[in-house]
Amino acid sequence: MSFLAMAWRYLRFRWLVTLLTVVGIALGVALVCAVLALRHESERALSREAGLYDLVAGGKGSPLQLVLASVYHLDSPTGNLPYADYERLRRDRRVLWAAPIGLGDNYAGYRIVGTEAQFFDLSDRGGHPVFQFSRGRIFEDRFEVVLGSHVATATGLDIGESFFGTHGLVDVPGGEVHRDFPYKVSGVLAPTGTAQDRAIFGTLASVWEIHETEDRLHSAIRGTALLADQREREVTAILIRLKTPGLRLWMADEIRKRSDGIAAIPINEILRFQRGVIGPVQRALLAVAAAVIAVACLTVLTTLHQAAERRRRDIAILRSLGAARGEVAALLFTEGLLLTGAGIALGLLLGHGGLAIAAGAIRDATGLLIHPWRMPDTEAVALGTMALCGAAASLFPAISCYRRTPIDDLHLTD
Repeated sequence: MSFLAMAWRYLRFRWLVTLLTVVGIALGVALVCAVLALRHESERALSREAGLYDLVAGGKGSPLQLVLASVYHLDSPTGNLPYADYERLRRDRRVLWAAPIGLGDNYAGYRIVGTEAQFFDLSDRGGHPVFQFSRGRIFEDRFEVVLGSHVATATGLDIGESFFGTHGLVDVPGGEVHRDFPYKVSGVLAPTGTAQDRAIFGTLASVWEIHETEDRLHSAIRGTALLADQREREVTAILIRLKTPGLRLWMADEIRKRSDGIAAIPINEILRFQRGVIGPVQRALLAVAAAVIAVACLTVLTTLHQAAERRRRDIAILRSLGAARGEVAALLFTEGLLLTGAGIALGLLLGHGGLAIAAGAIRDATGLLIHPWRMPDTEAVALGTMALCGAAASLFPAISCYRRTPIDDLHLTD
Protein backbone atom coordinates (compact mmCIF):
# COMPACT_ATOMS: atom_id res chain seq x y z
CA MET A 1 0.00 0.00 0.00
CA SER A 2 1.38 3.50 -0.93
CA PHE A 3 2.14 6.25 1.57
CA LEU A 4 -0.71 8.30 0.11
CA ALA A 5 -3.27 5.54 0.61
CA MET A 6 -2.08 4.82 4.15
CA ALA A 7 -2.14 8.50 5.08
CA TRP A 8 -5.61 8.92 3.60
CA ARG A 9 -6.97 5.92 5.51
CA TYR A 10 -5.63 7.24 8.80
CA LEU A 11 -7.04 10.72 8.19
CA ARG A 12 -10.44 9.17 7.42
CA PHE A 13 -10.23 7.20 10.66
CA ARG A 14 -9.78 10.47 12.57
CA TRP A 15 -12.34 12.32 10.40
CA LEU A 16 -13.49 14.91 12.95
CA VAL A 17 -9.99 16.19 13.74
CA THR A 18 -9.15 16.07 10.05
CA LEU A 19 -12.28 18.05 9.14
CA LEU A 20 -11.67 20.74 11.76
CA THR A 21 -8.05 21.15 10.68
CA VAL A 22 -8.96 21.42 7.01
CA VAL A 23 -11.72 23.95 7.73
CA GLY A 24 -9.33 26.06 9.80
CA ILE A 25 -6.86 26.22 6.92
CA ALA A 26 -9.65 26.81 4.39
CA LEU A 27 -11.08 29.82 6.24
CA GLY A 28 -7.75 31.64 6.20
CA VAL A 29 -7.09 30.72 2.58
CA ALA A 30 -10.60 31.81 1.54
CA LEU A 31 -10.17 35.20 3.16
CA VAL A 32 -6.78 35.72 1.51
CA CYS A 33 -8.09 34.64 -1.91
CA ALA A 34 -11.21 36.82 -1.66
CA VAL A 35 -9.31 39.92 -0.54
CA LEU A 36 -6.54 39.61 -3.14
CA ALA A 37 -8.91 38.76 -5.99
CA LEU A 38 -11.32 41.56 -5.04
CA ARG A 39 -8.48 44.06 -4.77
CA HIS A 40 -7.12 43.07 -8.17
CA GLU A 41 -10.51 43.15 -9.88
CA SER A 42 -11.65 46.40 -8.25
CA GLU A 43 -8.37 48.14 -9.09
CA ARG A 44 -8.59 46.91 -12.67
CA ALA A 45 -12.22 48.00 -13.07
CA LEU A 46 -11.80 51.36 -11.33
CA SER A 47 -8.63 52.21 -13.23
CA ARG A 48 -10.13 51.15 -16.55
CA GLU A 49 -13.13 53.44 -16.16
CA ALA A 50 -11.13 56.34 -14.72
CA GLY A 51 -8.72 56.00 -17.64
CA LEU A 52 -11.49 56.75 -20.14
CA TYR A 53 -11.37 60.44 -19.20
CA ASP A 54 -8.39 62.75 -18.85
CA LEU A 55 -10.25 65.41 -16.88
CA VAL A 56 -13.57 65.98 -15.14
CA ALA A 57 -14.55 69.61 -14.61
CA GLY A 58 -17.20 70.58 -12.07
CA GLY A 59 -18.14 72.85 -9.21
CA LYS A 60 -15.66 73.65 -6.47
CA GLY A 61 -15.26 70.99 -3.82
CA SER A 62 -13.54 67.67 -3.35
CA PRO A 63 -11.92 66.35 -6.57
CA LEU A 64 -12.56 62.77 -5.43
CA GLN A 65 -16.23 63.55 -4.80
CA LEU A 66 -16.45 65.09 -8.26
CA VAL A 67 -14.99 61.95 -9.87
CA LEU A 68 -17.16 59.56 -7.86
CA ALA A 69 -20.32 61.53 -8.70
CA SER A 70 -19.61 62.14 -12.39
CA VAL A 71 -17.80 58.98 -13.47
CA TYR A 72 -19.09 56.29 -11.08
CA HIS A 73 -22.48 57.77 -10.01
CA LEU A 74 -21.63 57.04 -6.36
CA ASP A 75 -21.64 60.43 -4.66
CA SER A 76 -23.33 63.83 -4.73
CA PRO A 77 -22.09 66.44 -7.22
CA THR A 78 -19.88 69.25 -5.96
CA GLY A 79 -21.85 71.96 -7.78
CA ASN A 80 -22.54 73.26 -11.27
CA LEU A 81 -20.70 75.04 -14.06
CA PRO A 82 -22.16 77.36 -16.73
CA TYR A 83 -22.94 75.64 -20.01
CA ALA A 84 -20.77 78.31 -21.62
CA ASP A 85 -17.71 76.68 -19.97
CA TYR A 86 -18.51 73.45 -21.78
CA GLU A 87 -18.86 75.23 -25.12
CA ARG A 88 -15.49 76.92 -24.59
CA LEU A 89 -13.77 73.64 -23.71
CA ARG A 90 -15.39 71.78 -26.60
CA ARG A 91 -13.88 74.28 -29.04
CA ASP A 92 -10.42 74.09 -27.45
CA ARG A 93 -7.85 72.68 -29.91
CA ARG A 94 -6.33 70.50 -27.15
CA VAL A 95 -9.62 68.70 -26.51
CA LEU A 96 -10.32 65.53 -28.48
CA TRP A 97 -13.76 64.80 -26.99
CA ALA A 98 -15.96 66.47 -24.40
CA ALA A 99 -19.46 65.82 -23.12
CA PRO A 100 -21.56 67.60 -20.48
CA ILE A 101 -23.67 65.79 -17.91
CA GLY A 102 -26.57 67.08 -15.84
CA LEU A 103 -27.78 65.28 -12.73
CA GLY A 104 -30.75 65.80 -10.45
CA ASP A 105 -33.30 63.03 -10.93
CA ASN A 106 -33.54 59.25 -10.69
CA TYR A 107 -35.82 56.39 -11.56
CA ALA A 108 -35.97 53.42 -9.15
CA GLY A 109 -32.67 54.58 -7.68
CA TYR A 110 -30.87 54.78 -11.04
CA ARG A 111 -29.61 58.21 -11.97
CA ILE A 112 -30.99 60.04 -14.98
CA VAL A 113 -27.97 61.59 -16.69
CA GLY A 114 -28.64 64.47 -19.03
CA THR A 115 -26.08 64.71 -21.81
CA GLU A 116 -25.67 65.23 -25.55
CA ALA A 117 -25.37 62.82 -28.46
CA GLN A 118 -21.55 62.94 -28.65
CA PHE A 119 -21.39 61.27 -25.24
CA PHE A 120 -21.90 57.95 -27.03
CA ASP A 121 -18.96 58.61 -29.38
CA LEU A 122 -16.49 57.89 -26.56
CA SER A 123 -13.82 55.28 -27.33
CA ASP A 124 -11.29 53.58 -25.10
CA ARG A 125 -7.54 54.16 -25.34
CA GLY A 126 -7.32 51.49 -28.00
CA GLY A 127 -9.82 53.27 -30.21
CA HIS A 128 -12.66 50.81 -29.61
CA PRO A 129 -16.16 52.24 -28.96
CA VAL A 130 -17.19 52.13 -25.31
CA PHE A 131 -20.92 52.25 -26.04
CA GLN A 132 -22.82 50.00 -28.40
CA PHE A 133 -26.57 49.55 -28.67
CA SER A 134 -28.02 46.13 -28.01
CA ARG A 135 -31.33 47.37 -29.39
CA GLY A 136 -33.02 50.64 -30.30
CA ARG A 137 -31.29 53.91 -31.09
CA ILE A 138 -29.94 57.09 -29.57
CA PHE A 139 -32.42 59.67 -28.22
CA GLU A 140 -33.80 62.18 -30.72
CA ASP A 141 -36.73 63.77 -28.88
CA ARG A 142 -36.03 65.81 -25.75
CA PHE A 143 -37.70 63.27 -23.46
CA GLU A 144 -36.35 60.11 -25.01
CA VAL A 145 -33.79 58.16 -23.00
CA VAL A 146 -31.23 55.40 -23.46
CA LEU A 147 -30.98 52.77 -20.72
CA GLY A 148 -27.79 51.22 -19.41
CA SER A 149 -27.84 47.43 -19.71
CA HIS A 150 -28.27 46.81 -15.98
CA VAL A 151 -31.08 49.36 -15.69
CA ALA A 152 -33.00 47.65 -18.47
CA THR A 153 -32.60 44.26 -16.79
CA ALA A 154 -33.42 45.47 -13.27
CA THR A 155 -36.44 47.63 -14.15
CA GLY A 156 -37.87 45.56 -17.01
CA LEU A 157 -38.20 48.67 -19.18
CA ASP A 158 -37.91 48.19 -22.93
CA ILE A 159 -38.10 50.13 -26.18
CA GLY A 160 -41.19 52.37 -26.41
CA GLU A 161 -42.12 52.15 -22.72
CA SER A 162 -42.51 55.27 -20.57
CA PHE A 163 -41.73 56.20 -16.97
CA PHE A 164 -41.54 59.24 -14.69
CA GLY A 165 -38.41 60.54 -13.06
CA THR A 166 -38.19 61.34 -9.35
CA HIS A 167 -36.44 64.40 -7.95
CA GLY A 168 -33.12 63.61 -6.26
CA LEU A 169 -30.23 61.27 -6.90
CA VAL A 170 -31.53 58.45 -4.68
CA ASP A 171 -34.93 56.80 -4.46
CA VAL A 172 -36.59 57.82 -1.19
CA PRO A 173 -40.20 57.32 -0.06
CA GLY A 174 -42.33 60.37 -0.78
CA GLY A 175 -39.95 61.79 -3.38
CA GLU A 176 -41.34 64.33 -5.84
CA VAL A 177 -42.31 62.53 -9.06
CA HIS A 178 -42.25 64.62 -12.26
CA ARG A 179 -45.53 63.32 -13.69
CA ASP A 180 -45.78 66.16 -16.19
CA PHE A 181 -42.62 65.00 -17.93
CA PRO A 182 -42.77 61.33 -18.98
CA TYR A 183 -39.63 59.77 -20.42
CA LYS A 184 -39.80 57.29 -23.29
CA VAL A 185 -37.18 54.59 -23.88
CA SER A 186 -35.55 54.82 -27.33
CA GLY A 187 -32.61 52.46 -26.86
CA VAL A 188 -30.76 50.03 -24.61
CA LEU A 189 -26.98 49.88 -24.42
CA ALA A 190 -24.95 46.69 -24.52
CA PRO A 191 -23.08 45.89 -21.28
CA THR A 192 -19.89 47.90 -20.83
CA GLY A 193 -18.72 46.56 -17.48
CA THR A 194 -18.65 50.11 -16.11
CA ALA A 195 -20.84 52.26 -13.88
CA GLN A 196 -22.60 53.51 -17.02
CA ASP A 197 -24.55 50.23 -17.09
CA ARG A 198 -26.45 51.60 -14.06
CA ALA A 199 -27.39 54.96 -15.61
CA ILE A 200 -30.26 56.31 -17.68
CA PHE A 201 -29.14 58.75 -20.38
CA GLY A 202 -31.43 61.52 -21.52
CA THR A 203 -31.02 64.90 -23.12
CA LEU A 204 -29.58 67.84 -21.26
CA ALA A 205 -32.53 69.88 -22.56
CA SER A 206 -34.96 67.65 -20.65
CA VAL A 207 -33.05 68.18 -17.39
CA TRP A 208 -33.12 71.93 -17.91
CA GLU A 209 -36.83 72.02 -18.79
CA ILE A 210 -37.89 69.98 -15.77
CA HIS A 211 -35.92 72.02 -13.26
CA GLU A 212 -36.66 75.39 -14.87
CA THR A 213 -40.36 74.54 -14.66
CA GLU A 214 -39.88 73.66 -10.99
CA ASP A 215 -38.07 76.94 -10.36
CA ARG A 216 -40.85 78.96 -11.99
CA LEU A 217 -43.47 77.09 -9.97
CA HIS A 218 -41.62 77.64 -6.69
CA SER A 219 -41.11 81.32 -7.54
CA ALA A 220 -44.81 81.70 -8.29
CA ILE A 221 -45.70 80.08 -4.96
CA ARG A 222 -43.36 82.44 -3.12
CA GLY A 223 -44.66 85.39 -5.13
CA THR A 224 -41.24 86.30 -6.47
CA ALA A 225 -40.07 86.73 -10.04
CA LEU A 226 -37.38 84.49 -11.51
CA LEU A 227 -34.42 86.70 -12.40
CA ALA A 228 -32.67 86.36 -15.74
CA ASP A 229 -29.36 85.26 -14.25
CA GLN A 230 -31.18 82.52 -12.37
CA ARG A 231 -32.18 81.03 -15.72
CA GLU A 232 -28.58 80.67 -16.87
CA ARG A 233 -28.21 77.09 -17.98
CA GLU A 234 -25.67 74.96 -16.18
CA VAL A 235 -24.16 71.49 -16.24
CA THR A 236 -23.17 69.27 -13.34
CA ALA A 237 -19.84 68.27 -14.83
CA ILE A 238 -17.88 68.12 -18.06
CA LEU A 239 -16.10 64.90 -19.07
CA ILE A 240 -13.02 65.59 -21.17
CA ARG A 241 -10.64 63.50 -23.31
CA LEU A 242 -7.53 65.37 -24.44
CA LYS A 243 -5.51 64.81 -27.59
CA THR A 244 -2.61 63.74 -25.37
CA PRO A 245 -2.65 62.85 -21.64
CA GLY A 246 0.41 65.03 -21.12
CA LEU A 247 -1.86 68.09 -21.25
CA ARG A 248 -3.80 67.11 -18.12
CA LEU A 249 -2.03 69.28 -15.55
CA TRP A 250 -1.88 72.29 -17.89
CA MET A 251 -5.58 72.06 -18.72
CA ALA A 252 -6.61 71.40 -15.10
CA ASP A 253 -4.75 74.49 -13.92
CA GLU A 254 -6.24 76.57 -16.72
CA ILE A 255 -9.79 75.45 -15.91
CA ARG A 256 -9.32 76.40 -12.25
CA LYS A 257 -8.13 79.87 -13.27
CA ARG A 258 -10.70 80.58 -15.98
CA SER A 259 -13.85 79.26 -14.29
CA ASP A 260 -15.50 79.06 -10.89
CA GLY A 261 -14.96 75.31 -10.74
CA ILE A 262 -12.21 72.73 -10.52
CA ALA A 263 -10.82 70.02 -12.77
CA ALA A 264 -9.94 66.58 -11.42
CA ILE A 265 -7.75 63.94 -13.05
CA PRO A 266 -9.84 60.77 -12.52
CA ILE A 267 -7.01 58.22 -12.53
CA ASN A 268 -5.05 60.23 -9.92
CA GLU A 269 -8.06 60.55 -7.64
CA ILE A 270 -8.90 56.85 -7.89
CA LEU A 271 -5.32 55.81 -7.13
CA ARG A 272 -5.34 58.14 -4.13
CA PHE A 273 -8.68 56.70 -3.02
CA GLN A 274 -7.35 53.15 -3.30
CA ARG A 275 -4.21 53.95 -1.31
CA GLY A 276 -5.90 56.04 1.36
CA VAL A 277 -9.23 54.26 1.91
CA ILE A 278 -9.37 50.83 0.30
CA GLY A 279 -5.73 49.91 0.94
CA PRO A 280 -5.78 50.05 4.77
CA VAL A 281 -8.98 48.00 4.92
CA GLN A 282 -7.51 45.36 2.64
CA ARG A 283 -4.29 45.22 4.65
CA ALA A 284 -6.29 44.76 7.86
CA LEU A 285 -8.23 41.87 6.31
CA LEU A 286 -5.02 40.30 5.04
CA ALA A 287 -3.52 40.58 8.54
CA VAL A 288 -6.55 38.77 9.97
CA ALA A 289 -6.26 36.12 7.27
CA ALA A 290 -2.54 35.67 8.00
CA ALA A 291 -3.34 35.18 11.68
CA VAL A 292 -5.97 32.57 10.82
CA ILE A 293 -3.52 30.72 8.57
CA ALA A 294 -0.81 30.83 11.25
CA VAL A 295 -3.21 29.29 13.76
CA ALA A 296 -4.21 26.69 11.16
CA CYS A 297 -0.55 25.76 10.54
CA LEU A 298 0.00 25.42 14.28
CA THR A 299 -3.08 23.21 14.35
CA VAL A 300 -1.55 20.99 11.65
CA LEU A 301 1.66 20.75 13.63
CA THR A 302 -0.16 19.93 16.87
CA THR A 303 -2.48 17.44 15.20
CA LEU A 304 0.37 15.53 13.57
CA HIS A 305 2.48 15.58 16.73
CA GLN A 306 -0.39 14.22 18.82
CA ALA A 307 -1.15 11.62 16.16
CA ALA A 308 2.47 10.48 16.19
CA GLU A 309 2.44 10.18 19.98
CA ARG A 310 -0.76 8.10 19.93
CA ARG A 311 0.57 5.86 17.15
CA ARG A 312 3.93 4.97 18.67
CA ARG A 313 3.05 1.28 18.92
CA ASP A 314 1.81 1.24 15.31
CA ILE A 315 4.96 2.99 14.15
CA ALA A 316 7.14 0.59 16.16
CA ILE A 317 5.41 -2.38 14.51
CA LEU A 318 5.98 -0.89 11.08
CA ARG A 319 9.64 -0.40 11.88
CA SER A 320 9.92 -3.99 13.19
CA LEU A 321 8.38 -5.27 9.97
CA GLY A 322 11.16 -3.62 8.00
CA ALA A 323 9.93 -0.10 7.34
CA ALA A 324 12.81 2.38 7.29
CA ARG A 325 12.69 5.39 9.54
CA GLY A 326 12.56 7.63 6.45
CA GLU A 327 9.45 5.81 5.22
CA VAL A 328 7.66 6.27 8.54
CA ALA A 329 8.58 9.97 8.61
CA ALA A 330 7.41 10.27 5.00
CA LEU A 331 4.05 8.77 6.01
CA LEU A 332 3.52 11.44 8.66
CA PHE A 333 4.72 14.17 6.30
CA THR A 334 2.28 12.94 3.64
CA GLU A 335 -0.60 13.28 6.11
CA GLY A 336 0.38 16.90 6.71
CA LEU A 337 0.55 17.60 2.99
CA LEU A 338 -2.90 16.09 2.52
CA LEU A 339 -4.34 18.29 5.26
CA THR A 340 -2.67 21.40 3.84
CA GLY A 341 -3.63 20.61 0.24
CA ALA A 342 -7.24 19.90 1.13
CA GLY A 343 -7.45 23.13 3.14
CA ILE A 344 -5.98 25.22 0.32
CA ALA A 345 -8.25 23.63 -2.30
CA LEU A 346 -11.35 24.14 -0.16
CA GLY A 347 -10.30 27.71 0.71
CA LEU A 348 -9.70 28.53 -2.95
CA LEU A 349 -13.18 27.30 -3.80
CA LEU A 350 -14.80 29.14 -0.88
CA GLY A 351 -12.97 32.40 -1.57
CA HIS A 352 -13.72 32.63 -5.27
CA GLY A 353 -17.15 31.06 -4.85
CA GLY A 354 -18.06 33.72 -2.28
CA LEU A 355 -16.78 36.41 -4.62
CA ALA A 356 -18.90 34.95 -7.43
CA ILE A 357 -21.98 35.13 -5.20
CA ALA A 358 -21.17 38.73 -4.22
CA ALA A 359 -20.34 39.84 -7.78
CA GLY A 360 -23.98 40.64 -8.53
CA ALA A 361 -24.36 42.78 -5.41
CA ILE A 362 -21.08 44.58 -6.18
CA ARG A 363 -22.25 45.28 -9.72
CA ASP A 364 -25.63 46.55 -8.49
CA ALA A 365 -24.04 48.81 -5.87
CA THR A 366 -21.10 50.19 -7.86
CA GLY A 367 -21.53 49.14 -11.48
CA LEU A 368 -18.14 47.42 -11.44
CA LEU A 369 -17.97 44.14 -13.31
CA ILE A 370 -15.98 41.59 -11.30
CA HIS A 371 -14.51 38.39 -12.77
CA PRO A 372 -14.59 36.23 -9.62
CA TRP A 373 -12.70 33.20 -10.96
CA ARG A 374 -9.70 35.13 -12.27
CA MET A 375 -6.57 34.49 -10.16
CA PRO A 376 -4.08 37.38 -9.93
CA ASP A 377 -0.35 36.75 -9.62
CA THR A 378 -0.34 37.96 -6.01
CA GLU A 379 -2.85 35.28 -5.10
CA ALA A 380 -0.74 32.54 -6.70
CA VAL A 381 2.27 33.74 -4.69
CA ALA A 382 0.19 33.79 -1.50
CA LEU A 383 -1.09 30.26 -2.11
CA GLY A 384 2.45 29.03 -2.71
CA THR A 385 3.59 30.66 0.53
CA MET A 386 0.72 29.04 2.44
CA ALA A 387 1.58 25.66 0.96
CA LEU A 388 5.19 26.06 2.11
CA CYS A 389 4.02 27.03 5.60
CA GLY A 390 1.84 23.93 5.75
CA ALA A 391 4.72 21.76 4.55
CA ALA A 392 7.01 23.28 7.18
CA ALA A 393 4.42 22.61 9.89
CA SER A 394 4.21 18.99 8.71
CA LEU A 395 7.99 18.59 8.63
CA PHE A 396 8.65 19.01 12.36
CA PRO A 397 6.53 16.02 13.53
CA ALA A 398 8.03 13.95 10.70
CA ILE A 399 11.57 14.78 11.85
CA SER A 400 10.64 13.92 15.44
CA CYS A 401 9.30 10.56 14.27
CA TYR A 402 12.42 9.96 12.15
CA ARG A 403 14.69 10.27 15.19
CA ARG A 404 12.92 7.58 17.22
CA THR A 405 13.89 3.90 17.28
CA PRO A 406 11.45 0.94 17.39
CA ILE A 407 12.76 0.01 20.87
CA ASP A 408 12.00 3.50 22.21
CA ASP A 409 8.46 3.42 20.84
CA LEU A 410 7.71 -0.11 22.16
CA HIS A 411 9.15 0.77 25.55
CA LEU A 412 7.06 3.94 25.84
CA THR A 413 3.83 2.20 24.81
CA ASP A 414 4.14 -0.73 27.23
